[in-house]
Amino acid sequence: MKHLIIFLLLLCSASSFAQDRDLKVGLVLSGGGARGYAHIGALQVLEEAGVRVDYIGGTSMGSIVGGLYASGYTAFQLEEMLRSTDIMAELQDAIGRENRTIYEKLYSEHYLLGLSLKDFAIQLPTALSDGQRIHDLFSHWTAGVHTISDFSKLPTPFLCVGTDIETGEAIVLESGKLADAMRASAALPGVITPYEMNGHIMTDGGVSNNYPAEEVKNKGMDYVIGITVEQDPYAADDINSLDKLLLQIAFFQATRRNVEQYAITDIDIDPDLGDYSQLSFEAIDALVKAGRAAAEAQLSTLDSIANLQRTAPPKDTIAIPQYLNATIVEIIGNEDLSRRQVLSFFKGALPGRIDWREFREGLVALFATGRYANVDYHWENLDGEADAVKLVLELKQSPDFGQRLQLGLHYDPVYRANILVGLTVSDLIIDNTQTTIDLIGGNRFRYRADFRVNRVNGSAFGLRSRLHFAEVGVELPEAEETPTGLLIERLDFRFTDLNAELYWDFRQTDNSFTGIAAELKYYQNYSEQLGGTGMANRFRLGDDVYFVPKAYFLYDKLDDLHFPMSGFSIDAKARGIVNIGDPGFGGARWALNGDFHSQFFVAMGKKFSLGMELNAGGFLDHHSAFPFRYYLGSNNRNLMNNFKLFPSLQLGQASGDDLLMGEFMARMQPAAGHYLTLGARGARLGNAENLPSSVRRDELFAGRLTYGYSSPLGPLELTYARGNAGQEFYFNLGFWF
Repeated sequence: MKHLIIFLLLLCSASSFAQDRDLKVGLVLSGGGARGYAHIGALQVLEEAGVRVDYIGGTSMGSIVGGLYASGYTAFQLEEMLRSTDIMAELQDAIGRENRTIYEKLYSEHYLLGLSLKDFAIQLPTALSDGQRIHDLFSHWTAGVHTISDFSKLPTPFLCVGTDIETGEAIVLESGKLADAMRASAALPGVITPYEMNGHIMTDGGVSNNYPAEEVKNKGMDYVIGITVEQDPYAADDINSLDKLLLQIAFFQATRRNVEQYAITDIDIDPDLGDYSQLSFEAIDALVKAGRAAAEAQLSTLDSIANLQRTAPPKDTIAIPQYLNATIVEIIGNEDLSRRQVLSFFKGALPGRIDWREFREGLVALFATGRYANVDYHWENLDGEADAVKLVLELKQSPDFGQRLQLGLHYDPVYRANILVGLTVSDLIIDNTQTTIDLIGGNRFRYRADFRVNRVNGSAFGLRSRLHFAEVGVELPEAEETPTGLLIERLDFRFTDLNAELYWDFRQTDNSFTGIAAELKYYQNYSEQLGGTGMANRFRLGDDVYFVPKAYFLYDKLDDLHFPMSGFSIDAKARGIVNIGDPGFGGARWALNGDFHSQFFVAMGKKFSLGMELNAGGFLDHHSAFPFRYYLGSNNRNLMNNFKLFPSLQLGQASGDDLLMGEFMARMQPAAGHYLTLGARGARLGNAENLPSSVRRDELFAGRLTYGYSSPLGPLELTYARGNAGQEFYFNLGFWF
C-alpha cells in the first residue's frame, strides 16, 4: 500500500516539479555485511532508470558501497571491483604467503595458535582483525578523492555512521578522510578492532544506527529511497559460533532505532536474501541478482522519480589509481626502526613513483612484522608538480609487540603425538633482532632455537641450534649372533643430532636466502641390542663431533606450504664434513656433499595442477660422511640431514650414499580445503648395500594416493602407497615441526 501511495503522489506532483524545481533524492544503504552486495544490484537498476542520487547515507557495508559510489564509481564498476577482491582475506588481515618473508615461510608456518605477550603476560586480542588491509584497500579505492575532507563536496554528497565505543552514541561522519570513515563505520565488534577518528573511538555504526534515513532526509531531500539488507535474527539453535553470537547481539542493539528510521523512507527496496549471512562473500552473483530483482519490482516508481529530475545522473568520473608518485616521504612513529629500515619494506621504490599494488604489499609486509597496530598514511599535493605528493606514513606502535607465545600440535606415525611450545622475543639485546625457541614434547624431546639479527640491506646473521632424532629399524640379511649367543634378525638404531651453527644470509629477498654457515654437530648412533656386545665398530655405533662448513641457496615461491597448486621451490646445499672427534683428526679426510631438492607446480585451472619433485645428491669421490648418508622412507616432512620421504617404505628403510629421485603428481581440489593427489615416485640409490639399510635395491618405485584437508588443527593427510619394496598407509594431522 505504501508503494502505491508514493507512486500516486509522484504522478500528482509531476507538473509542479517539472518546471520550477528539481526533485532531490536521497539514498540510504543499511549495514548487512556480505548481504550488502545486493546494494550494488539495486544501484545498477537506479542507474538504468536514470535516477540521480543527490545524497547518500550508509552504515557498515552500506557505508562502504555508499562511500565508493559517492566517490564517483558507477554501480557496474563497484561490482567489478568487488568481484576481483577477496574481501574475506582483506577483512581478516590475511597475509598471503607471497607477502611473507622467506624466513617466515620456512620457520613460522608450523604454529597452530599464537598469543601476544606484554611483559610475558598473555594478552588476548580485542578482535579477530586489526583492519589494516581493509583500510589500505579503502584508501586505494578512494585515492581519487583523497584531498576532499568535506564529504558534502564529493561527487555525490555522503555521510555515514559510527558508534562511540565509550558512550554508545551514534556519530555521524561527514568530514575527514573518506577511507577512515568507511573503516570506522564498518568495524564489526569482535571482528575488526575499533577505529579512532574525529576524536571518537568507534565501532560498527550498526550498533547505534544501521539505517540513517533521518540524517539523509534532513539534508533537504524530497524523497528518500532505502535499501535494507539486514539479516533476520538467528534461532537459538543456530547460534553455534562466535561470529553468529556477535551478529545476534548487534542485531538487537540496532532494532529499536531501525523501526523509527524505516518510517522516514518513501520507497523501500528490500531484497529477498534468503539464508545468506553477513559472511557469505562468495555468493556475490546471487546477492547482486537479488538486489536487481528487488529494485526492478519497483521500476515504474523509479522511472517516475527520474522523470521529475531535471538533470541526468553523473557519468563515470573516477578510476582506480595505478601509481602513487610520492617524491617526499615523512615517517611518524618509527621508534624502533630507522627511516631506511622502514623504507626497505617498499623495495627501494620510495621516495619515488610506486605501483599501488607494490605500495600495498609494502604496507602489508611492514604490518606483518607485528610491530605496529596500524600503518596509516595520508598525502598532500605539492605545488607546481602535477601528480607528485608528500606521503606521510604514520606508524602506530603495537602495545603487544615484543614477545609472542605460540603453540602447535601434531601426530604422525614416526614421531607420534607431539606438542610444540614456542616463544618469540623481538629486539632482545639490540633492535631489529628476533629470538625464537621451539620446545617439542613427545616420545622424545626436541628443540629449535635461533637468534637472528636483521640488517637494513636485506642480509641477516645469527646463531641457531637444533636437537633432532630419528629411529630406524634395519632387517638384517642374515641373523647375527652376539658374543652372548643372542640371535638378532632386526636392529633398531636411534640417531641423535645436536647442532649449533653460525650463519650469514648475505642476500635475502622475499622469496630466497643465499648464505653460508659454520656448523658443529654432535651425532650419535645407538642401538640397545648391541650395547656391550663388542659389535659397535661393525655397525658404526658411537658418538662423533663433526665440523660442517656449508653454503646454501633457498627459494620458495609456492602458493601454499602443505598443498601447493602453483609455484616452485629450491633447496640447494654444498657441505664440507670432517669428524673432529676422530683421534686422527689432523689427517682426517674431508667429505664433500652436495644436495638439491626442488618442487614445481603448474596450475591447469582453478582446481587442478600438475607437479614434479626432484632430489639429487651425493658425495665427491665416493667418500661419504655417516650423518649425511641418504635415508628414504615414510611421508614425514620434518626430517633431519639427508633423510628423504618415500611413501611405501618405513622411515629409513632404504639408504645409500648417493641419490637421484623424482616424483610426478597430479593434484585436484574438488572443494575448498580438500585435495586429492596422485603421485608416481622413483629413486636410484648409490652404494645401497652398506648397512644400515633394510632394502638393498638400487632402484625403487612407488605410487601413492593422498587425500588432504586444511583442517582447523592444521593439514590432515591420508596416504596409501605401494611400491616394489613394500606398501604402507599413513595418517598425519597438524603442522609439521
